[in-house]
Amino acid sequence: MIINPKYAGLLMGLIISLGMSFVMSFVMVSMNVGFTANFLNKWMHASAVFVPIARKYVFKLLAL
Repeated sequence: MIINPKYAGLLMGLIISLGMSFVMSFVMVSMNVGFTANFLNKWMHASAVFVPIARKYVFKLLAL
């Protein structure tokens, strides 16, 4: 699937918005549940899992 370049900015904005929404909801849950001491460790583990997956799909969508 090839994305028209004029929509690439909109697509990246959507991906960034969804990613920030995920991060902020994760922060709020971690603060409410109370594992803030291990928050950085868990956040790094989550980003290590999700970032390569997201990068693969973004590159595939943008045909890079």
